[in-house]
Amino acid sequence: MTFILVVDDERAITDFVSEALGEEGHSVRVCHDGASALAAIHAHLPDLLLLDIGMPVMSGDQVLRELRAQNFSQLPVIVATAGTNAEQFLAQGATAILRKPFTLNDLLELVERCTVRLDGRAA
Repeated sequence: MTFILVVDDERAITDFVSEALGEEGHSVRVCHDGASALAAIHAHLPDLLLLDIGMPVMSGDQVLRELRAQNFSQLPVIVATAGTNAEQFLAQGATAILRKPFTLNDLLELVERCTVRLDGRAA
């Protein structure tokens, strides 16, 4: 079972994503801001991080920079954003981009690709 941390300030999105991923057999934890996400990661390292960019307290790009600075480079990060400059997050160490708005299929396909990599198989 893959442990996925979902970080987004919009509860409708975290409810939708956590339910969908739970139905696929993943263990899911939710945080609603970047600061609590960092605390959660330090408490229990997830297998995969789904990270919104635009959040209060600490933005997703700040979280991503902090994770990479703290040497969490092994943690796969899917960045969720509606912004047009999404590719910059790949340069900052994100594994993949999930463009908002996204469909259930978009989400599940991207999570599957990232979790297949965790199993050591080619994506």
